[in-house]
Parts: sequence; C-alpha cells; structure tokens
Amino acid sequence: MAGRIIAALRAIVATTVNVLVLPFRVFARLLGLSNKGRPGAGRRSDD
Repeated sequence: MAGRIIAALRAIVATTVNVLVLPFRVFARLLGLSNKGRPGAGRRSDD
C-alpha cells in the first residue's frame, strides 16, 4: 500500500511541476524568439 501512496504522490508532484514549468518554458521560448542574438539560442536550430 505504501507503493501506491508513493506512486500517487509522485504523479501529483510531476503534474504540479509540469503546470508550474510549462508557462515558464513558453515565456522563455518567446524571449528566445525575440532575442535571436543571445548566447545559447543557437542550440535549437529547428525553430
């Protein structure tokens, strides 16, 4: 039963982290698109 609780907690944590991180990633991507010349922007050349 402890395994189930741990699995549920891990799922909740993963969902929370995804919800918190996704807007930040979108914002960072928008910043990257607006600032083409900044270092590190060349890592994703598929844009």
